[in-house]
Amino acid sequence: MADKGESAWTPNVSLILALAESLKYIKALGLDKLIENAQLLSRATRNAVTTLGLELFAPNSPSASVTAVRAPQGMDSGEIVKGFRNHFGSIIANGQGTMKGQIFRIAHLGYFDFADLFAVVAELEIILHSKGIPVEFGKGVAAVQNVYAEAALRPAAV
Repeated sequence: MADKGESAWTPNVSLILALAESLKYIKALGLDKLIENAQLLSRATRNAVTTLGLELFAPNSPSASVTAVRAPQGMDSGEIVKGFRNHFGSIIANGQGTMKGQIFRIAHLGYFDFADLFAVVAELEIILHSKGIPVEFGKGVAAVQNVYAEAALRPAAV
């Protein structure tokens, strides 16, 4: 089959097309802007979750691609992950391996921007509140807004 230019299986055309569109997006945006966006989103997320009284998993080694957050004391992080999915249709990740149930992760890559992060943090506030964790609604969202306003309103470099 290979000698005729055919594959031995049905190729996953949808994944190939999705990859092509993703690469077009990255090329149009520019790799520098893509990285800057992830760094801003991660900084805003860290500010928001710490403002809400949550603890970062690795505060001295932050990642621009994902923020890992410790679940509140006595709570399984899976409850937070399920809350996002069941109540809002949003997807975040649980911890893996020995960290499963202890941390949840919020990603900052792909088609994810500040409008998405405003929603994710507002959803997190509601989920925490529903689990009896004292939360002042809007406090985490305001932390995200502050990072966004600082970045969006700064003068362009000349």
